[in-house]
Amino acid sequence: MHTVQRAQGQPIAIVEEIAYENGWITREQLMESAERYGKSPYGQHLKGLADGEIMLVPNQKN
Repeated sequence: MHTVQRAQGQPIAIVEEIAYENGWITREQLMESAERYGKSPYGQHLKGLADGEIMLVPNQKN
């Protein structure tokens, strides 16, 4: 599962990223979500993912 850190340091899941990675939503649907969140860090993350600026890397447990 892909996560980002909240201000309190708690990880949160990025549902759209998981759905996109698994082929459950299209790039266009991912971009629609990114637009909904606008210029927030969450929206920018989704846009970067859709634009190929953020690579999907499976989480690895150490």
